[in-house]
Amino acid sequence: MNSRTVRMFSATIVAIMLMFVGDVIWNLSGGAADVAEQPTYPISLHQASVIAQDTATSATVVGSPTLTSYQGAAAYVVPMDAGTIYVEATTGRVLSNTVSATAVGGPSGTTRD
Repeated sequence: MNSRTVRMFSATIVAIMLMFVGDVIWNLSGGAADVAEQPTYPISLHQASVIAQDTATSATVVGSPTLTSYQGAAAYVVPMDAGTIYVEATTGRVLSNTVSATAVGGPSGTTRD
């Protein structure tokens, strides 16, 4: 073999090894885990906003609901201008209501079944 063929063969082997090492590092660093799917629930973000608005008719939703855990249950926290309402993501039940009594039309901190 001449030296040109040896250099070409060596460069090809090095390129293949670098691709393999890069793939191993990518998988070990969790690169593929970044694409994991979020769990889905029967109650959507929009439905949680509607439930919160129905619970506190005089209050206004001021932000987008976010998924969280409330006492071990998956729940949406819905920010309102007069407090916060937690809506269970699986049933739509209001778990907590810190909206002031004037916005709810009843005593503060009540829950809806």
